[in-house]
Amino acid sequence: MLTRQETINTAKELQENYKRLAYPEERVLADTQLSSRELEAILTMSGANPGHVWMLRDYLEDMLTKEGIPLYPFSRLADHSANRWFSYDTPWRD
Repeated sequence: MLTRQETINTAKELQENYKRLAYPEERVLADTQLSSRELEAILTMSGANPGHVWMLRDYLEDMLTKEGIPLYPFSRLADHSANRWFSYDTPWRD
């Protein structure tokens, strides 16, 4: 469970990495199989499914690395071992 400040920080980190990636929303939605509503909930950390948060986090990391773009560092999402509680798919890795 994230504190209020951790939630604010996580939203900022996700938004910054999403901005850095600069993929069209349609591509992100197709790659992740999220809906636009789900993506918005994740980026604003407003009632987002925790598994979806981790999925987008991993997607952004994977794609930024692939594109050679520096990752804006994550704070609470930095430790991959924390996501063992939340299952999610990674369709872009198939």
